Formats: sequence, structure tokens, C-alpha cells
Amino acid sequence: MIENESTAGTNTLPDLTDTKFDDINSLREKMWNGQLSATQLLQQAEQAAQHYKQLNSIAYADFPGAYEQAAKADDQWADYRAKSSLEAVPALLGIPISIKDLFKVNHMPMRAGTRAALPEIPVNEAALVTRLRAAGAIIFAKTNMHEIALGATGENFWTGDVKNPYDEARQSGGSSSGSAVAVATGLGVAAIGSDTGGSVRVPAAFCGVVGFKPSFGSIPLTGGLYLSPSFDHAGPITRNVSDARILYGVMASRQPRQFDIQRPPKFGILKSWLDTRLAPNIANHFEQIIERLSAAGAAIEIVDIELMNRQWDFYMPIARAEAALVHKEALRSHANGFSPTVLSALRSGAEITAADYLEAQALRSMVRLQVEKALRRCDGFILPTSAIATPLRGQLEAIGAHQLPLAVRDAVLGQTAMFSALGLPAISIPCAMVKPDDGERLMPMGLQIVGDPQRDDFLLSLAQWVEQQLVGA
Repeated sequence: MIENESTAGTNTLPDLTDTKFDDINSLREKMWNGQLSATQLLQQAEQAAQHYKQLNSIAYADFPGAYEQAAKADDQWADYRAKSSLEAVPALLGIPISIKDLFKVNHMPMRAGTRAALPEIPVNEAALVTRLRAAGAIIFAKTNMHEIALGATGENFWTGDVKNPYDEARQSGGSSSGSAVAVATGLGVAAIGSDTGGSVRVPAAFCGVVGFKPSFGSIPLTGGLYLSPSFDHAGPITRNVSDARILYGVMASRQPRQFDIQRPPKFGILKSWLDTRLAPNIANHFEQIIERLSAAGAAIEIVDIELMNRQWDFYMPIARAEAALVHKEALRSHANGFSPTVLSALRSGAEITAADYLEAQALRSMVRLQVEKALRRCDGFILPTSAIATPLRGQLEAIGAHQLPLAVRDAVLGQTAMFSALGLPAISIPCAMVKPDDGERLMPMGLQIVGDPQRDDFLLSLAQWVEQQLVGA
């Protein structure tokens, strides 16, 4: 979204529900045909940064340096047009991309949303950033985040809240909050986030964009700040599934296969579990989505996972204990650099015993067996990315299924954390606009699709099929 004379200098946000951005392949074709330049794309990003400044998505930006990169990219495009074919052009040449302030970027500061001392990371740049650069991406900014990635709201005691572009009173999601807001508002073409319990998918769902968490280990985390090494992933936040496929391929250093979904896919639904969680407005929209996918030929399989309700019994001890270990030096010498909420969580993690940690890992293995068995009955699970509509900033409780109170944290991360903990590929795509019970503005709703481990390319193809049925992308 680009600032213009009618909106410049105001605090009134455009109607993002009507925003339609070109995908990367379309942008490449325009640059190949001379209709667009990398410099113009970067100018659009800079204008969006100014127009949406109040949303607080950017931690640091180097536009002068980025314009130098863009000028070089434009020269490269000219050389390729003169000598070669579009297929030979690097996948991301001239495409502006922002990076979550959890990954090191050469010549840019990294604070991870905290004032505490960070563990030493003995490289100048994260491996995934170097791979993006090698593919021609213009790395122009670092995005704000939930402090040390320990949270899902986008609210930050030190740097200020990252606000939702559809309603500034509401959460942007986290912890990759600034990354999702940047993509939603046109501040660059794509962004990179991290996901330990939902930190790519949740903000993507709340901001109406696509967030892909690939299989565990498929994208290197070297040069990034860990939160929980057992659960941490990196992943792209994009405008559509096609772009997520391209960025995943670059960062994973592979060429994802494009599966042609020739037969109707079969989706598994965790009905008995979801029936205890989904707020009525989310449940109603989810039923409509199931009907649309069924009408398009999809088969629906009801699946049950006995230990699904035990996810917090293994997720919390592992995640908190590992986070406390990552930040043990700061806890000893610089604890006042953490906000009170984050400090309390880290201290609770430091008190987890080795026996409790090992017991949690054993339960995790048991749950993995049940989940992978259930996935053998279908092509993938589908479920709402969040059990509730986008909550207000500062909101702690919401109304879930059967009008019963549900903690916001459980309503949101409870839909995503399981699949991070098990290392399964999972993606959130926009699927509807929902009116929260406590507001009038329509907010984006995300649909999560979860697949078999290490079958990321098939999951992406499945997600593109769903995207086509829901939005005609």
C-alpha cells in the first residue's frame, strides 16, 4: 500500500481488505519487461514505512544502503535482459525483504526486542539471510518483535506494541509481529520470522497474510537467537502461498517439487478437540470453509488424538527450561534488562528439574506417534489458526466454545504450539474476515494446514489448492 496525497499525514488506515499485491513471479515479469524496477519497489516500501509508522513494525531500516543494492539489482536486470532469459535470473533479484530482529544481519544492529544482554552469536550474518542475498534479495530492514520471541501478542514493554493494521487497538500477533505487519501493509514484498510455538503463523493469521513454518531443521538457524532449540524454526511471511514456496526454497537451499493435486485431497479435522475450543464466530466460519472445500471435491476425515489436550504438559517445561538455559548469563548478570513478564517466565524455566524436562520429552515422543498415525489417514489437518478472533491489546481472557472463558494465550498458541513442538510443516493462509464479539471492524481469520514431517513441498502444493478454492489466488 503506497502513501498518496489523500492519505499522507493522516492516521486513517486504508481498507486493507481491498488490497491486492502482485506476487513475486508477477513482479519478476514486470521487471523483465521494464515496467518496474527494484528501485521503484524499494520506494514503495519506504513510502509504506512512513505511512504506517504508527504501527511500529520496523526496528531498524537502512534505506540508503538498500537503494545502493537496488541500483545494482537494476543493472543486473538490464544485463540479464540483454544476454539471457527470465528463467536464468536469480529468484529474488531486486525483491525487498525485511528480517525479524532475531537474526543477525551484516551492518545492522540486533536487539531481539529486549534490553537484556544477548548470548554471543559468533557470526556476522544469519545463514538464511546470506542465502536470501545470494538469490538477489534486498535486505532493507529489521522488524520489531515480542521480547526474545517469548510471547504471541506483539506487545513489547521496551520497544512498544506492534499494532494490527486492520485495527490498531488489537494485537498483531507474535512473536514475528513486525514481520507480518510489514507484509500486510506493503512494507516490502516479504519478511522472515521465527516460529517456536506459532510465532510465524499467529501474526500472519491476525494480519491477513501467509505464514509458513517448515519442517524442523529444514532452514538453518545459524546466526539467529534461539528461544527453545528443540522447537525453533525459521519461516517466511508472504502475500500468498506461491511466494512462501519461493522463499522457502531459497532459505532451505532446495527446489521444492510442485505437486499437481490431481485427486481431491483428504483433510483431517480434530473435531472433538476443536469443539471444546473454538469461539462460536470462528466455528461458524470454519464450518463454511469446510463446506466450500467439500464442494470443491475435498474429502473430510474426522480424526482424534487422545493426548492432544496434554500439549502444554510437555511444551511448557521444554520451552521454558531451554529458554532459561539460552539466557542464563543475562539472568545472572543483567536480569533487569528483561521486562517483568519475560523475566518471570525465564525464572520459572530455570526452576524446572532435569527429571521434569526428561518426562516432558518422553510425553512429546508419545504425542508425536499419535499425531503421525492420524496424519497417515489424510493428506493434512485443517483447523483455524486461532480459536478466537484477533484479541485486543492487553486482553487476557476471551470467550471460547460453549460461551466458556478461555485464556487468550491458550486460545491462540493452543492451536499452533503442538505442531512446532513436533516439527511438522504448517502454514496459515487467510480464509475469511470475522467480526470479533467486542468490536465492529472485520478482522482477518487464518486457516492452518498441517502436514507430514519433511513433506514441505507437498504441504505447499496442498495449501495452494486450498488458497485457490478460498480466494482464487
